[in-house]
Amino acid sequence: MRPSLQVSVSSIMPTLLALFLVTASYGAIKLPPLLSDNMVIQRDRPIRLWGSADVGEKVTVRFKQKSYQTVAGHQGEWSLLLDPSVAGGPYILEINEHVLHNVMVGDVWVCSGQSNVDLPVYRVEDLYKQLTDTLKRNEVRLLKITNDTHIAGTEEALADTRWRVLAPENVSDFSAISYFLGNDLYEKTGIPQGVIASSWGGTPIQSWIGEEYIKKYPHYYNEMLLTRNNEYVAQVNIAAQVAGRAWNSLLYRLDPGVREKWYAPDYNDSHWQTVNQYDNGSWTRTKNGPFNGSYWFRQEIEADPAHAGEEALLRVGCLVDADSTYLNGVLIGTTGYQYPPRKYRIPAGLLKAGKNVITIRLIGGSNAAFIKDKPYKIVYNNGNEQPLSTQWKFRHGTFMPQQRVQAIGIQNIATACYNSMIWPLRHFPVAGVLWYQGESNTGRAEEYESLLGDLMEDWRNIWKEPSLPFFIVQLPDYMAPTNTPSESGWVSLRESQRRATLNDINAELVVGLGLGEWNDIHPLRKKELAERASLEIRKKVYGQPVAVTPRLESGEIKGSQVILTFSDPITGDKEGNVYDFELSDNG
Repeated sequence: MRPSLQVSVSSIMPTLLALFLVTASYGAIKLPPLLSDNMVIQRDRPIRLWGSADVGEKVTVRFKQKSYQTVAGHQGEWSLLLDPSVAGGPYILEINEHVLHNVMVGDVWVCSGQSNVDLPVYRVEDLYKQLTDTLKRNEVRLLKITNDTHIAGTEEALADTRWRVLAPENVSDFSAISYFLGNDLYEKTGIPQGVIASSWGGTPIQSWIGEEYIKKYPHYYNEMLLTRNNEYVAQVNIAAQVAGRAWNSLLYRLDPGVREKWYAPDYNDSHWQTVNQYDNGSWTRTKNGPFNGSYWFRQEIEADPAHAGEEALLRVGCLVDADSTYLNGVLIGTTGYQYPPRKYRIPAGLLKAGKNVITIRLIGGSNAAFIKDKPYKIVYNNGNEQPLSTQWKFRHGTFMPQQRVQAIGIQNIATACYNSMIWPLRHFPVAGVLWYQGESNTGRAEEYESLLGDLMEDWRNIWKEPSLPFFIVQLPDYMAPTNTPSESGWVSLRESQRRATLNDINAELVVGLGLGEWNDIHPLRKKELAERASLEIRKKVYGQPVAVTPRLESGEIKGSQVILTFSDPITGDKEGNVYDFELSDNG
């Protein structure tokens, strides 16, 4: 007979109740994504922590040998202000059961804008791969805000994300300019740096401004109100999807290149014409006018037997607009729009000794193009490169009408990004903002000065920092240069950027001219641009005696002379020569 154990229920109830209370009190604390391992806290400012919990739950925070307590409110919200801290770390931050490791105190920067902030580290590896593959910097932390929109009003919660340490395994998809900025600021100041990249390619400035300020611009405000009609947006986007599927289906069905397998290596293209890839003025036209649809290009290359069967990389520059690229009849890459560089991996076993055939099916309109001054070549594993010819066998595929229905991208509507990607950051103190945007506003450049001023005022208000410094990246040079002055939305927008910063004592212009590419709206020299931004920041925020780009502050006509006043001395080039400039008599 087994011995029995008799225990009074009343004697264990207090213990069970205590266990239940402990479990409940430590099971409901939730932290925003900004508060995570590897975070950087802004130095010399009160440290605000916040989150949610069960109503009435006690929240205890321990940081740097101090303890702080509060209680969750009637809706479960809680927040605490910790004492300011000097730069340092790494530290441990405890919030009830949450233990955040590797926390630094330093300076935090928000980098925001459109695609040139978005442009990730892997896109600039042609210039900086040796650095980005090796650089490790525990004192620099990176946070990428996940793309998210909210059109009906501000959103408190950020989409999920986490801080990461600057290290090769963490940076491939992170904003290149933000990466280089954080690293340069740490190198030049010794202060830990946190960089928050909150950006979205193609977005206009109005999508990053709050509703109260957008009311000043009826054309944007009314569009926002219309887009709040979910049924309207849904129906437009359904129509766009149906139209897109129908267009692509018809193109695929009618395209003789698809039916007859023009991409096959043994296809006889002897009757095709030969064209120069850069002479798109000829091959985008037909006897009936401009062409829109599919273009087919074929080229034979001779591979050395030493490279037969090995993996390699095919680079076909940048193409306008979408492409499918084949090698020896095998699809090795496809890109749906014009901007990304075409880097297509050739799998092992596909390259043959002797003749190989590259085929490109290009989808585009009368602006279809191979972009000049981009790499068109095969790169082998040993580093050897084999350039492609500019001459291709060419034939039109099938003509298609223009697509008529365009989807609504909510991210491009006023307030949409602000509500979800800026407003939720406002409790997190920052040292300043780097703003790099404007490409999507060059069509209405005359209003940009006002919009930029409103954005800066709006963000300072929500951060409750009236003197929050902004560093505005001037749009770099883009498009082919001209020999005579001409109207340009890009030039006008740069002037709006200049005026907005000139009229704001807490804003500085980061000069982008000289770092652009005439043939690429996404210039690659992000490290040099970040270093220019770092100079402006170090002079204004850190008080370092560094030289920055002189800016025109005023002009005065005296007789036959024009007297120009600049913000800083002009030293010219290495020989002391000051560059030429032109004057306009109409502003």
